[in-house]
Amino acid sequence: MNILSINKFYWQKGGAETVFLGEKALLEQHKHQVVPFSMQSSHNLPSEYAEYFVTENDYSNPGSLGNQIRMGINIIYSFEARQKIEQMLNVYHPDIAHVHNLYHQISPSVFAPLKKRNIPIVLTLHDLKLLCPAYSSLKENKICEKCYGQKFYHCTLNKCTKDSYSKSLINTIEMYLHHGLGFFKNVDRFIAVSHFYRNKLIANGFSEQQVCYLPNFIEPANYPLSFENNGSIVYFGRLSPEKGVGTLLKAAEYCPDSKFIIVGTGPMEQQLKQDAQLLKNVEFVGFQSGQALLDLIKNALCTVLPSICYENCPLSILESQAMGKPVIGSRIGGIPELIDEGKDGLTFEIGNAEDLANKIAILKNYTAQQLKEMVYYARNKIEQRFSSAQHYEKLMQIYREII
Repeated sequence: MNILSINKFYWQKGGAETVFLGEKALLEQHKHQVVPFSMQSSHNLPSEYAEYFVTENDYSNPGSLGNQIRMGINIIYSFEARQKIEQMLNVYHPDIAHVHNLYHQISPSVFAPLKKRNIPIVLTLHDLKLLCPAYSSLKENKICEKCYGQKFYHCTLNKCTKDSYSKSLINTIEMYLHHGLGFFKNVDRFIAVSHFYRNKLIANGFSEQQVCYLPNFIEPANYPLSFENNGSIVYFGRLSPEKGVGTLLKAAEYCPDSKFIIVGTGPMEQQLKQDAQLLKNVEFVGFQSGQALLDLIKNALCTVLPSICYENCPLSILESQAMGKPVIGSRIGGIPELIDEGKDGLTFEIGNAEDLANKIAILKNYTAQQLKEMVYYARNKIEQRFSSAQHYEKLMQIYREII
């Protein structure tokens, strides 16, 4: 099968790219041809199709007023992306197009050339951008659904995009036009990687038949099963407000005898370090990957995901469970559906540090046999429901339904 895989970044930038690149590799392992369409960047992986990639846009440094206007138009509708994909489709003829993240740098302008050639389109939902112009459904670190039901004007009224009226207005216009002009009606299947996201879309007017469920995946063989336990509590991920690491630091105050290891970097790093200055049981170890990260996880009592946002299908939970580590996660978004309470982890009330500390205490009181049972349960669940083999079979089923 020939598959056109579209994502605005063609390098390992974040969680969406982990899935995008991992899925590309998985399909190639099964002898499918996968061709990327993306944005030019010095970070990019090599591709013989790079000449068709759109020009790099750095929205963090837009420059002159004229360039800002050009970028604003590009966010709403990229004429360049449409032209470039037209040129690509003149030489490459995919059986299907699988879209990941395209907002702003590419835009849905690429849908029309695909549909003109009767190429089916699949769109994986890595966020709730279709419902929230600012992606996160958060305002001042509180859940906000004011824009749901296509009431996108709230984005501008509340300056939801980087606290800017102009940027929020662009995103508001973007979503009104994308929905109003029926761009997303070109999509044959939306893939929701959590039941939570699928239900949100259906509740906001998308058909049940159009939105299917296919969770993220990992390769279990890359995550060694571990029965080690030095009692540490590990968080690994981005240090940003929506991740709720502040709640974890407050929980550390209730658990002075437990060591908390914070892995990662991000905009909140300095603030969090300052907040933890008096906590002797908290250690920040910066960004870690590969074996260094695996060692931190395998030796832990558990990992924690204290998010205050609508998480989708966090890979950190799957990776922890693949190693047999219980996960304590906040009861929000797609997190609870990944944790079988008492069997491979525990959940706590969002933002409630005392409740989190209580759940940590419960785990610490588990017997060695109980923790061993959790190890086997978690690993078996990943192998049965979230492995690359399972993902491939279900993805092929989705493709075949629309080709």
